Amino acid sequence: MQRSVDVAVPLGAGERTDRAYIARLVALFCAGWAVVYADRTVLYPLLSVIAREFGLSGVQTGLITGAYFTLYVSAQLASGLLAERFGLKRMLVLFSLLSAVGVAGFGVAAVNYLALLAVAGLHGAGAGAYYTMAYSITIHTVPNSLRGIASGVVNGGMSLGLAAGLALAGPFYQATGSWRAPFLILAVPTFLVAALYQGTIREVRLSARRSVPLMTMLRDPTLLRMNLAGFCVLYGWWVLLSWGPVFFQTERGVSLTMSGMYTLVIAITAIPSGLVLGRLSDRVGRKRIILGLFPLMALTLVAVAQVHSRNGMLLALMAYGLVGKLAWDPVGIAWLGDYMSRTRPEAVGAAVALFSFTSVLSAVVGPPLTGWIKDLTGSLAGGFYLAAAVALVGFFLSLGPADSGRWGTNP
Repeated sequence: MQRSVDVAVPLGAGERTDRAYIARLVALFCAGWAVVYADRTVLYPLLSVIAREFGLSGVQTGLITGAYFTLYVSAQLASGLLAERFGLKRMLVLFSLLSAVGVAGFGVAAVNYLALLAVAGLHGAGAGAYYTMAYSITIHTVPNSLRGIASGVVNGGMSLGLAAGLALAGPFYQATGSWRAPFLILAVPTFLVAALYQGTIREVRLSARRSVPLMTMLRDPTLLRMNLAGFCVLYGWWVLLSWGPVFFQTERGVSLTMSGMYTLVIAITAIPSGLVLGRLSDRVGRKRIILGLFPLMALTLVAVAQVHSRNGMLLALMAYGLVGKLAWDPVGIAWLGDYMSRTRPEAVGAAVALFSFTSVLSAVVGPPLTGWIKDLTGSLAGGFYLAAAVALVGFFLSLGPADSGRWGTNP
């Protein structure tokens, strides 16, 4: 089975030194992540409200996020194929508009459970293209020596969006009396960033097509380990993000508004951590940082389930922000980018799509499985323990690939 992948034309000397454009691009992709995450995370504190309105079980509630991520994952591969034909920028704009329609649909069209699943899936399909398009453009544009810090800045948008979504959900709901209002408000910036992509981003110039065997990429042991390690990181992230607010409300007696604010501390601590680790990985290598993060991730996930005091919960969440998914992201994507740039530069887009696809499969599995554990045991704590075990699997997977970065060895 063959996969056709576009090869980026090498940049000219003038383009290589166009730091102003690189800065604008990185800032815009940071803002784009902020919008994607705000749209997504505004839902989580409201899940208990939606479940009461529609009379949903734990599994049914988990399937709302499951529908989002099923289409999210599917769109990553579909958008990658379409981008080969129509261009990265064009697909980024088109799918961003689709995402905006889905967000607005939560406010105006989710009149029953099936409609709720439909708009969640539509929004997921639109948002699913962002990772592949944004990081493919970034890898083709940003030089290797700046890739870690650039990824750190771009990923900072995730923290900003996480903070905005969680912080706005409770107050907007209490002010309006409707869980639909936050989605209608966030639809506005979602449409706006699509317009900014169209007006700001230069299309990546593509030359001759090369045929890349998809099965060869799937069988590449380094790529396989990196992809599965990404799954292990994101499994705990989606369990904590989707069920954390509900856990704090139902098992720790925290109010709806405060449950979102508790999860918000992850974003606050993750911003400086991601920037520091991204830049540090440019200097000392990616692998040693990644290997240090996995055990700490597992420890913090166990702590979230174990602690009962308000201060203890805050400390556990702050610790996860420092060492969790948002801190790992800039190092992980730079590690993948280094490997592909050196071994198969013509397949960067395909590799990013495959990496994101594998990682985000955890969002399809994690929330419903945690909901099932909740229905079975009456508590969400078991879901956090399982997430910690999955993180430890990621540590062992990361032992295989070689280091990379400024002082790392080439893969």
